[in-house]
Amino acid sequence: MTIQLSVLTIGYETAGECRSVIRDLQRQSARDRIELLVVAPDQSGLEEHELSCFPAWRWVTVDGVRTCGDAMAAAVTAASAPFVTYAEEHSTFDPRWAERLIAAHAAGYDAVGFAMENANPATLTSWAHLYGQFGPVVAPVASGESPALAGHHASYRRSLLLEYGALLPTVLEDEAALVLDLRRRGRRLYIAGDAVSRHVNISRFGAYMRMDYLGQRSFASSRVRVGRWPRWKRLAYAAAVPLIPLVRLRRVLGHIRRSRRDHLMPRILVPISCAVAAGAWGEMLGYLVGGGDTALRKAPVELQRRRFIAAADLGPTDGSSGSPAR
Repeated sequence: MTIQLSVLTIGYETAGECRSVIRDLQRQSARDRIELLVVAPDQSGLEEHELSCFPAWRWVTVDGVRTCGDAMAAAVTAASAPFVTYAEEHSTFDPRWAERLIAAHAAGYDAVGFAMENANPATLTSWAHLYGQFGPVVAPVASGESPALAGHHASYRRSLLLEYGALLPTVLEDEAALVLDLRRRGRRLYIAGDAVSRHVNISRFGAYMRMDYLGQRSFASSRVRVGRWPRWKRLAYAAAVPLIPLVRLRRVLGHIRRSRRDHLMPRILVPISCAVAAGAWGEMLGYLVGGGDTALRKAPVELQRRRFIAAADLGPTDGSSGSPAR
């Protein structure tokens, strides 16, 4: 069977941190069409027999995982399939997830996003993080062409990514900026509502505030770099930042209603409002002075997620139901 999809995963300190998601990928109906790439500074914690069930796999050894974008770029460069996606260590997937991504690419789409469910639904902060960061793709969502895909939760035509050259780590660090650029270039984007990821969200309030600030600052900086914005445009967008919390909050509430989770209201307004305010401050700085070390500071939160979830979320959940803790 021809390899059609390269799936990369990242261990922040060791490859063993990827064991859970690799076991989940072993259950994919399209496993015989997957190339697995494990990016880590240390191969310990995983045995080759755990990878050999895939028709193709490889280690991508790095000196250290500084940022998600750097690690992802190393894997994309090493990949051999025509399409590539990222499987986070804190996500699990519907058994037909890869099959459905491959089918959407076969229909001609350059980028294919997938729907997301909450794998740790016990806290309001977890729901706030899910909707605040990934609102347009929170399940249930209808399949079809879409202007919005979730960062780190999409599959791309590899040749298209390689066109970014030296900017590849930047666009993979902040895929919201990548999606905006793909839309500008007239590329076809699709959301596969039946390809589902169950995602562990940040549920410690302080970590959520910090991550929204870092994420929005990094996004703004990447957007400027990818679009090669002149100074006047950066200043104009920075001046408009006070409107951003209202715009983001309106969109989040729309997606809560769309997905019929009105029971989260009105209490979810508190964590989301605080986060979008922190994010707006970060976005303004990103436009004015750049991202600084935000990508470095984001990496541990992205890649060692279970350190940033509340005790109420530590128990096993199936992500399909559940109410936030009171």
